[in-house]
Amino acid sequence: MRKGATIRYRILLLIFIGVVTYTNGFGQASVKAQLSSNSILMGEQVKLNVQVSVPVDKPVTLWYNLPDTFNHIEILNRSNIDSAIEGSVKTYQQHFTVTSFDSGIWKFPSIDIISDNKKITAAPLEITIVPAHLKDSTYHDIREIIDVPVEKTPWWYWVAAALSLVLLGVLIWLWIKNRRAKPTVIKQEVSKFSPLEEAMQKLQELRLQSLPDKGEWKKYYSALGDILKLYSERKYHAGYFQKTTDEVLIQLNQKLSKQALGEVAETLRISDAVKFARYQPELTQASVSINNIEKTIKTLDSLKQ
Repeated sequence: MRKGATIRYRILLLIFIGVVTYTNGFGQASVKAQLSSNSILMGEQVKLNVQVSVPVDKPVTLWYNLPDTFNHIEILNRSNIDSAIEGSVKTYQQHFTVTSFDSGIWKFPSIDIISDNKKITAAPLEITIVPAHLKDSTYHDIREIIDVPVEKTPWWYWVAAALSLVLLGVLIWLWIKNRRAKPTVIKQEVSKFSPLEEAMQKLQELRLQSLPDKGEWKKYYSALGDILKLYSERKYHAGYFQKTTDEVLIQLNQKLSKQALGEVAETLRISDAVKFARYQPELTQASVSINNIEKTIKTLDSLKQ
């Protein structure tokens, strides 16, 4: 009896191993899509990874395709489709670098892959684009309008105003008289460096000041923006110091690639958030920002006017 039971046990074990091997060899196909972050600042970059696993004998015949621009989202870069075989499973993988310049919650199309004439679908993803993460998000309600009593202006205000006007007139007359007598020669300061050399020197000086380590974020990002505008003004003479961030990006959009534009846009958006919304980024962001400005200036300098 014991010997017969042992034989039956071995037979059942072999059958079980065969079933497991058969199941692994003909497993179901699967697709997985994942974002590196579900919430980013405008102009910030995020990674989308698409991974598909199918049986070796049922390869992918139609891959997931994204247009360059869709639903307020832009594709900055897309990698080649990599594949690897492990046992009886073949895995495909592709990475996308995406960004958006419009705030809101935007959805990606559903992930559709064709394998063995069958569609494999993953749930659509969505991403939140925010203008800036504010350090102080306390809500301040609007107060009611308060009536302020009208006070009469004292008589001596009018006397002081009249004397001020007289004095101002005398000063203007003296200035015009001296200007006619001794013409002033205005000397325009000309930099001895090229626009690129001057920008690289100012960036190096800014690095040595270590302003982020001292908590002087506004001074640091104001200097970064001024260095980019000074270089652009000397090279293109288009009044960059009078332009807003959006106007600067519009000008640079005609000269830079989408990926380069996304990098400098991220830095300029953070700069605006620091200067106007008291946003305080991480210390590591300071190095990323100054490298983006340096890379942008070198790219612009390599272009033909």
